[in-house]
Amino acid sequence: MINTNTSYHHGNLRQELMALAEQHLVNDGIGELSLRALAREIGVSQTAPYRHFKDKNALLAALATEGFKRFFDYCIPSEQEARADISLLYFGLGYVKFAKAHTEMFHLMFGPVLQPRNEYPELFSAGREAIYKVRAGVERGFKTGELRELDDAASIAHTVWGAVHGVATLMLDHADTYGYHRDVDLQAEKSLRMMIAGLCTDPTEISQLPTTLTPYPPEE
Repeated sequence: MINTNTSYHHGNLRQELMALAEQHLVNDGIGELSLRALAREIGVSQTAPYRHFKDKNALLAALATEGFKRFFDYCIPSEQEARADISLLYFGLGYVKFAKAHTEMFHLMFGPVLQPRNEYPELFSAGREAIYKVRAGVERGFKTGELRELDDAASIAHTVWGAVHGVATLMLDHADTYGYHRDVDLQAEKSLRMMIAGLCTDPTEISQLPTTLTPYPPEE
């Protein structure tokens, strides 16, 4: 018989639930995931998880929010880069690298499971922070005169995000056709550079398509 008192005082139950849920997300997908099954696996009462998450989607929303926090670490080089075109390139390279390294998490963060997002305030806020990072880079480019003001900063930021997300999604889901016989990672960088070149007042450097992949994070 499970000791419910012990279950209630389980020290890091919220973190353990999230860690185990992520493990199942990576290995099995979310279809069979349930709070009660996680509770059995951890060894607590089946009601204990509901002290932390009202349902499975609340747990997944917390997991996706954690995913955004990890993604923001990938964005640091883009935020530290002074040149607007390279900053946007770094954002794209970081986005693609995160998507490849954390594919299941990426699909959870941006997929249809957790809709509408405004039902999960922390997740909604994390998503807004992501687009604000792009917008801040665009606004810096406006101030320095490096980026063409084709539209307002918010519109251009969403355009950049849409293009970058499209590249990442094609790499994950349609790599056989997106890259054809080419190096898919290199094709992704070429796509990003061509998109960014269209935003630059002087696209000379960013439009030079590489023969080898630009290191990311950038080398010191």
